Amino acid sequence: MGRTGAAGRDRDARSAGLRGDMTAGDPALLTIGEFARRSGLSMRALRLYDRMGLLRPAETAATGYRRYTERQLYAGRLIALLRRLDMPLSEIAAIVAAPGPDAAGRLAAYWTAVEQRLAAQRDLADRLVRNLAAEMPAPHGAWPVAVRAVAARWVLSEIRHVDAAELGWVRDATARLTALAEQSGGVCGPHFVVFHGNVDEDATGPVEVCVPVGPGAGGRPEPAHREAYVPVTKGHFEPPQILSVYDAVRRWVREHGYTPVAPPREVYGYGSVIDAAAPGDLVCDVALPFG
Repeated sequence: MGRTGAAGRDRDARSAGLRGDMTAGDPALLTIGEFARRSGLSMRALRLYDRMGLLRPAETAATGYRRYTERQLYAGRLIALLRRLDMPLSEIAAIVAAPGPDAAGRLAAYWTAVEQRLAAQRDLADRLVRNLAAEMPAPHGAWPVAVRAVAARWVLSEIRHVDAAELGWVRDATARLTALAEQSGGVCGPHFVVFHGNVDEDATGPVEVCVPVGPGAGGRPEPAHREAYVPVTKGHFEPPQILSVYDAVRRWVREHGYTPVAPPREVYGYGSVIDAAAPGDLVCDVALPFG
């Protein structure tokens, strides 16, 4: 004798329901086929939701027939609509189980989070479109690493944990620190941005904006050091290109037997306005102090 399994039994129950021949249980109950048709959920989904405890049948016979009440149609239809929002089943379960006002609040909070994520993704897509349009190949197929000595100095600085979407803070911090430096003897070199941790779309790393000043202007000391660096054009400035520049500097330091003595930084010594720069304009150096 062949195996029919749950699927075969459910088909039998559906056929019986369509004939009006309810052979077991309460005749007011709906077969899984009728419930699926009226709720907008597939029978496969209903079996899954039964196993998960999300939407259990009102009656499961020893033969495996699943039957539902008409009152369960509301929950079934709600689940079907929430799935159209790509909502995870765990969140759907919480909404279905919650009273009306709480369910509404959970749904509103979920959709607000979705809109924020979509807005961030839209900004990222727009930025990538612009970057790819302006992208330039690496010079001569590789990044040319140079070395320079940096004298000891004093810097005014601000530090903050930011992710990639919040890096616009760097511009504001630079303006504040530059104005403060002008009140204390003036700026004594190009400003630079130190990345004390990873910064991307998901990670917030400490980022420090530094403006060099004279020794009597306050701030913190920056020790003398040597640093490996690569000049970066506007066409290489945004990820993923600039991340390859960082990789090249780190690789050069490692391959030459040196050790980083401070976090990597971007040094802005070319006077370019990044937003107005052409793809071939130099905008900063990616540098790594080593010893």
